[in-house]
Amino acid sequence: MKLSTKCLLTTFGTAAAVGMAYAVQRKANQRKQRFDHDTGFELKEYRMINGIQQYLVHRTENDENPVLLVLHGGPGESAMPTRYLYQREWEKYFTVVNWDQRLCGKTLQINADQKEELASSLTLDQLIEDTREICDVLRAQYHQDKIFILGHSWGSVLGTMFIRKYPDRVKAYVGVGQVVSMRRNEETGYQKVLQKARIAGADHDVQRLLALTPYPQTQFDQEMMDKMMVVRRMQRKYHLAAPISLKALWQMLAAPDVNPGEFSVYFNLDFKLQLPLLQELTGFDLEALDRHYEVPVYYLLGDQDWQTPYPIAQEYFAGIEAPRKQLILIPNAGHNTMIDQPEFFLNALRAVLLA
Repeated sequence: MKLSTKCLLTTFGTAAAVGMAYAVQRKANQRKQRFDHDTGFELKEYRMINGIQQYLVHRTENDENPVLLVLHGGPGESAMPTRYLYQREWEKYFTVVNWDQRLCGKTLQINADQKEELASSLTLDQLIEDTREICDVLRAQYHQDKIFILGHSWGSVLGTMFIRKYPDRVKAYVGVGQVVSMRRNEETGYQKVLQKARIAGADHDVQRLLALTPYPQTQFDQEMMDKMMVVRRMQRKYHLAAPISLKALWQMLAAPDVNPGEFSVYFNLDFKLQLPLLQELTGFDLEALDRHYEVPVYYLLGDQDWQTPYPIAQEYFAGIEAPRKQLILIPNAGHNTMIDQPEFFLNALRAVLLA
């Protein structure tokens, strides 16, 4: 009984200490996000976009700064819990707008009663039209004829296809973790992690990876999703993909504007809702399209990114035609390039967009 009581008190004490550390860290993060002067501006809002309410967050030190619309990855993985890790300095130079895409984050939450219906009709074209409406809202709101678009990972698919269809609305495009071919990405990333496992002499990992063949599959279904999750776990183990570590989890939980009551919104991801879109994206391949772009195109790539393998994007980029183009390889950065090297990334972003 005494031992049980002692264990119980230890457990309560540990929980209290963690809870206090969390509260202190979150308050500190909130202080860092405050604006120091009267021109600082933050707006959190729902907008009726393409038939449903969608969630946007605008932040800037001066609302006359050029607008930068950020298209998050996934699909289905909001940037809201992590943007504070790198974005605060961006807001000195840009009006940064983050958007929870349909079936993601707070946009999913407010439309939860129709999520199955929305999932069944989810397409790339639909998301392109969502982007167009948001782009037009921002152009009107900030009195800017054109805005910047930044696409990360899956967001680079959406961003690239958007600027190809609606170049008249875009000042320039920045691709981060740029996807060129979904199939080549998976083939190359799989071979790289298999090579790493063999070099490490990790026979168990090698056999587990070989058991996934054929990889990738021609069709994207639940089996392929399960295989992809195994590959991602292996890639993280060998430092080839964005990590899911205790540090990363703590950083997300302590996000300054994600309340504890919203954890399920951002951390209980249901990729089954994205399955129709993922099936469509299986055949996505920019190499099958012409390489002419009507807007400036910039790639900021992590030189350790094998989740969206940077050599594929480098090879493709060399052949594109655009009014201006530049590729910057960011050292010691992986798939979450702006988190891994925030200062280097911002300097590169300013160099290409504000020079």
